[in-house]
Amino acid sequence: MKKGILVIVALVILGGIGAYFYVFNKPHRNPSSEAASFKVSATELAEEFSANPDAANEKYIDKVVEVSGTAMEVTETYIIMDNVLNCSVLKDHDVSGVKSGDNIVMKGRVIAFDDLLEEVKMDNCVKL
Repeated sequence: MKKGILVIVALVILGGIGAYFYVFNKPHRNPSSEAASFKVSATELAEEFSANPDAANEKYIDKVVEVSGTAMEVTETYIIMDNVLNCSVLKDHDVSGVKSGDNIVMKGRVIAFDDLLEEVKMDNCVKL
């Protein structure tokens, strides 16, 4: 009887260790390599969030979106488009050729809408 309980406990412990290594060592999601779920302009995207935040959250949050617009502010780490979209640029992605005033297309994952600033936030963005 005691051997059966020890075997069950050992299997549960081994299963837990296996699950731990599976969950914490799997590769991270790379939105830049995924196909875009939606293609939209930066102003249209922000207008959808302003008009109906709940529907826009359901539609866009955690989805890869291709967004077009005019670059208003450009740094190594982020690009502001049409003053309504903040794209955090993917690490190691070069955006040095983008200048303020350029019409660009960015692809990334929508993470939030800041209703105070009325700005959509995206991460892992790459310039197409």
